[in-house]
Amino acid sequence: MSVDSLVGGRVRDVRAALTTMPRWRTWSQCLVVYAAFFVCALPLGLATGILRLSPSPFPPATAFAIALTVLVHPAFVEETIFRALLVPRRIRDLGARRAALIAGLALAVYVVSHPLNAILFRPSALPVFTNPMYLLLAALLGVACTVVYVLSGSIWPAVLLHWITAVVWILWLGGQPLVAARDAHFTGSCRCPSTRSSTHPALSIRTVVSTDRSRGIA
Repeated sequence: MSVDSLVGGRVRDVRAALTTMPRWRTWSQCLVVYAAFFVCALPLGLATGILRLSPSPFPPATAFAIALTVLVHPAFVEETIFRALLVPRRIRDLGARRAALIAGLALAVYVVSHPLNAILFRPSALPVFTNPMYLLLAALLGVACTVVYVLSGSIWPAVLLHWITAVVWILWLGGQPLVAARDAHFTGSCRCPSTRSSTHPALSIRTVVSTDRSRGIA
C-alpha cells in the first residue's frame, strides 16, 4: 500500500465519520456502552479518590462556557485524531487480530498523549495527568469511545461520550484543579476570591477556583 493510498484512506474515513449520523438503533447500542463505562469508571474513581463529589464552584455562565470549550477540545479534537484518524471505520473487516492490534495502538497513543501534553504544555497538570488511576480511567474512556465509534462508523457518539465525561468530571467530580492549572499556566499567577488545596496525593496541586472567570479547561 502506497503512502498516497494510506493517506487518502484516512482522509476518507475522517470525512465519512464526520458526515455519518447513526440511526436510533445504533444510538441505543451506544447508550449501553455509555452505561457500562459509567458503571465501571465511577465507582473505581470514587473508591481510589481520583474522583470526588464536589459541587461546581462556577457560576452558570462560566459552567456553560466550560462545557462549550470542552465540546471542542478535548471531545471533538481528540476523537477526530485518536478515533476517526487512527482507527479505520471498517476495522472489523480486517480480522480480529489485526483489528485488536490497530485499536490497541491507537488507545496507547491516546493514553500517552495525556502526560505528554502536560510535560510539553501544562506542567502544572502533571500530577494529575501522570497519576496511574487517572490514566486507567482515561484508558477506559478510550475503550468505550473506540467501541461506539466502531459500532456507529460515526465520530459523534464518541464525541458525546467524551464531552459528557469531561464536563461531569470538571464541574462535579473534582476536576476543577485542571481549570486552575491551565489558568495559572497562562497567567503565571491567579488572584481569586476563593482558594483551597487538594488533600488527595494524586491531586497534589493547589486548587484555585475563580468565581469570576475561567480562561481554560482540561
